[in-house]
Amino acid sequence: MLRFVFSLGLLCLTATHCLAQTLYVTDLLRLSVNEQVKSGGKTVTTLNSGDPITVLERQPGYAKIKTRDGKVGWAKSAYLVTDKPARLIVNEKEQELAEMKERLAQALIDTKSARVEAEKYRKTLQTTEKSSQQQLAHLQSIQQQNQRYASSTKIYARSVPIKIFLITGIILFLIGIWLGWYIMDYRQRKRHGGFRI
Repeated sequence: MLRFVFSLGLLCLTATHCLAQTLYVTDLLRLSVNEQVKSGGKTVTTLNSGDPITVLERQPGYAKIKTRDGKVGWAKSAYLVTDKPARLIVNEKEQELAEMKERLAQALIDTKSARVEAEKYRKTLQTTEKSSQQQLAHLQSIQQQNQRYASSTKIYARSVPIKIFLITGIILFLIGIWLGWYIMDYRQRKRHGGFRI
């Protein structure tokens, strides 16, 4: 019987423990700002955790403050701290993280675009290199042909070119015709007493 009661009690404890839920304490605070030093006067405004204020005057346990929108009143100085509340720090860090994520996404897009451009330029470079190699091979072929022509023309370097030979032949032929006509004319005039017939 004792075992049964003990087992039942253990079962109840574990069931309660399994139903327990984990909760967290929030740092959200609402602070009243009053017209008078002590609480109980008319509330001028309410501040939320993380709202910036300017301290104008201090008294034990209270501070006269000015809010961002220009309202002036008294608040408990125990709730006024110089350090930013964790909620504001977390919000700032979350905002920075969101900005970093946006920049990272943009950087990834830029990187992808740069890779596409680099691939395009790499293909263009390969095509250009291939074309330049072909042109270099063609140039070397032309240079070899020029060297062959230069070596073959060395044989004919001292011979008379055909054009000069033909021009000289035509000139000599014309001179021969003119000389023949002149001699025939001279003989005819000599035979006929200086008269041309």
